[in-house]
Amino acid sequence: MNMTLRKDALRDQRAKMLAAAPDWSASDARVNPRVAIGSIIAMWLLYFLITTGLGLLTGVPEQWASAGRRAIVVVAGILCTFVLYQLLQRAQPQSFGARLAAALGAAVPLVIVYASVNLFVFYYWFPVPEAAKIIEEMQAKYPGAWETVLILDSSIRWYFFFAVWAALYVAFGYASEMQAVERRANHFRLEAKNAQLRALHYQVNPHFLFNTLNSLSALVMRGSKSEAETMIMNLSSFLRSSLAIDPEQLVSLDEEIALQRLYLDIEQTRFPDRLQVEVTMPDELKNACVPVLILQPIIENAIKYGVAPTKGKIAIRLHASAEYGLLVLRIDNDIDAKAPTPASGTGLGLGNVRERLLTRYGPTAGCEWGPSDDGGFVVSLWLPLSREAR
Repeated sequence: MNMTLRKDALRDQRAKMLAAAPDWSASDARVNPRVAIGSIIAMWLLYFLITTGLGLLTGVPEQWASAGRRAIVVVAGILCTFVLYQLLQRAQPQSFGARLAAALGAAVPLVIVYASVNLFVFYYWFPVPEAAKIIEEMQAKYPGAWETVLILDSSIRWYFFFAVWAALYVAFGYASEMQAVERRANHFRLEAKNAQLRALHYQVNPHFLFNTLNSLSALVMRGSKSEAETMIMNLSSFLRSSLAIDPEQLVSLDEEIALQRLYLDIEQTRFPDRLQVEVTMPDELKNACVPVLILQPIIENAIKYGVAPTKGKIAIRLHASAEYGLLVLRIDNDIDAKAPTPASGTGLGLGNVRERLLTRYGPTAGCEWGPSDDGGFVVSLWLPLSREAR
């Protein structure tokens, strides 16, 4: 019951972590400066090339002089758009709508500045041939305010040019924000997964200690002092090795089996004449990666239900093979049909193995168990085959 409650609590904790909205940060919505500045230059350069090309194709007089004037206003447009970029970078409302409204609003004064520069270039500093005629007509129509009218008229036409870039900037920022949110969500998922792996790993040692201390108690009660001392030393070696390992660590299959031999040394003290261990492992699989202590609950299970109840010799066999890109491990043990059946345990061991594999690898890994054809008990587990770098 307690174990079920603990698993339910762990699942609830993971669900809350994944459902929680990530904290918003203005920096998430900022566009990479290279992208922003590059888009500004590209936009104005494209405008210059298109208008100059159309002028050449249509045979506009004094085209090269017009191109020079246009180059000046393009530089002014780049500077005004860069100022807009700086303003948008510093003002980042949280909602997308507010961000877009701020961008479109900030474009207004800069468009007016740009339209003013445009007026001075084409009408005062480097006047076009028809400038005098246009000024005369505007002064007659709007005496005393003709410049303002020209600037406003030009601003209305140019505003949409600035607005397109501002909207593009906000879109880039929104994309950056979504990427930041996704990175944060992936981080939460990884943390939740690692937390579950740690929890499952830390359940192994208490389970193992419970069984080992019971065995040690039995040796003390029988007065087997030397066997008890040997078991304590073996237990110390095993715990020193296993507790120093990161629970998320992958180890080679060879190292995992070496850890299990430390555990079997403990059990060998209890059953010196009854326990036999056989390992069949091809050399090419010795460096295959497995989760650390993944075999521990399986070996414990074999000892408890196979070796402990009987008086005769019981073999525990481990066979490793590679099948269709998977590492397949088969652990089977003999069972004496005449021996009494031990009391059922907590149900933690084999379920723990399956849960750890599914948590780390997903549906590509698994664990099954049940009676074998020869009357024993067999556990099969499989996981993606990967190897350590030699």
